[in-house]
Amino acid sequence: MRVYRFRGIEYLLGEKYQELERQSIYFASPDQLNDPMEGFRDIVWKGDKIVWTNFFKHFVYCLCESYSLLKHTGDSKELGADDIPILGRWDEIPDPQSKRLFDDFWDRFLNLQKTSEIIEALAKTNRKIRYRELELYLRVIQVVFLTHVLESNSVYESISESERLQLTEILTIYREKVGLILIALPKIENLEPEEANVRLRKIETFFSNERVIRQLNNLIFKEKLGENYRLTFFDFLIFDLPKKYLKKIEMLLWPSWYTACFMSNYHNSSVWGNYGDKHEGACLIFESGKIGHLDSFQLYEMTDKGDGTPKTKIPFVKVRYANKPGEVDFFRSIGRLETEDLMILWYTDEAGNKSKCGDHLSPDGDTFNWRDGYWASFYRDITTKTKDWEYEQEYRLILEDMLGEFTADKDRTLLYDFNSLKGIIFGIKIADEDRLKIIKIIQDKCEKYNRTDFKFFQAYYSPEHGNIRKYEIPLADAAEWIDLINERIDEINQQVER
Repeated sequence: MRVYRFRGIEYLLGEKYQELERQSIYFASPDQLNDPMEGFRDIVWKGDKIVWTNFFKHFVYCLCESYSLLKHTGDSKELGADDIPILGRWDEIPDPQSKRLFDDFWDRFLNLQKTSEIIEALAKTNRKIRYRELELYLRVIQVVFLTHVLESNSVYESISESERLQLTEILTIYREKVGLILIALPKIENLEPEEANVRLRKIETFFSNERVIRQLNNLIFKEKLGENYRLTFFDFLIFDLPKKYLKKIEMLLWPSWYTACFMSNYHNSSVWGNYGDKHEGACLIFESGKIGHLDSFQLYEMTDKGDGTPKTKIPFVKVRYANKPGEVDFFRSIGRLETEDLMILWYTDEAGNKSKCGDHLSPDGDTFNWRDGYWASFYRDITTKTKDWEYEQEYRLILEDMLGEFTADKDRTLLYDFNSLKGIIFGIKIADEDRLKIIKIIQDKCEKYNRTDFKFFQAYYSPEHGNIRKYEIPLADAAEWIDLINERIDEINQQVER
């Protein structure tokens, strides 16, 4: 199979990347790709009381660890999503003081008014809970929870009596709002999905009163802490944490992944515009190999010397274009933890009762079929794009990162065998200087690898076909161009010497 990889001149020839000289291919993370929906998963939460309780316990653990980190760092560190310990364990907190803090946090959380009722309501609902609704619950409960913790904190004692009255009033409002969630849930239960979404948006607007939360934050912290710390605490723990937690919690489901993108043809002008440096770049033509019946690509890991050590062949995966992403059942898709850990942390309560969401891991469960479906869902979601992108006709190479070995950019830059590069198509607007540089690099490599079959092509717009086509540039012509540029370089050098 022939595949096409469009590259800008900066990547092919630029000093930072030198992809053509190095024969390198970079695997990008989802957030480096140009589709903001890249890798989006329609995650839904639906489960029994056991998994919902453990979900909130996991959230409180992450909240507790973030709270501790902020207390220790003050305004010297800006916390972000990477500081949320999603893969951490509350049953293995090594520091006794931190363990006592978590136990206190969790005990306070369970004893909040209405918390247990919300967990019961979520466990009994027949609806599938999605991101925005769950974020709403986390945000409101969290505000009440944090202020409840701080009521017994020395910071709380530092504010004046009048400010304390205001604080009590604000807390009363938020505790009433938590109660309103319980009233709203049954009413939403029997609505049609679209009508339920509208109702949820209205509830969300009602709860997201930023002015009140800011007033609350300022009352608690304005006496004791500096402005930067107050804003850090406020922005991360109250506003950012619920959203970033829900996004980061996907780490529990599947490994991180990175991709290198190819196309099945070179004809689309928009593809040249988007990925071929506005027609000023080039398109590399590769020939795939085989793994059994699958088209694949042999890549090599870069060493400190710049050469490569063999790496297993990676199969090409064809991108699917659909109207909407596939649905993922969160509680039945947690795959990053060992089975024993998963049972302890997510599928068992403190009394030893087991959740039905973990039946696939029981001795009588169908673990093998679950595992097949798990990986099928993983690849389905990272190789599915909306139909808006169908014109690309894309293929992907995928790196899964189970062990965290590809976190750094340099570790995601792999090398290819020059013999797999069959030709290059020059963009319509490519500069003569860039064309000549590319020809020179390839000519040197052909001599090094004793190749005479490499092809150069020039792209052009075909009125007959209404798209981009190519014509071949004979190697003799390419050689003449190299001779001309070498002559020109000699002339410049002579002028400099004079």
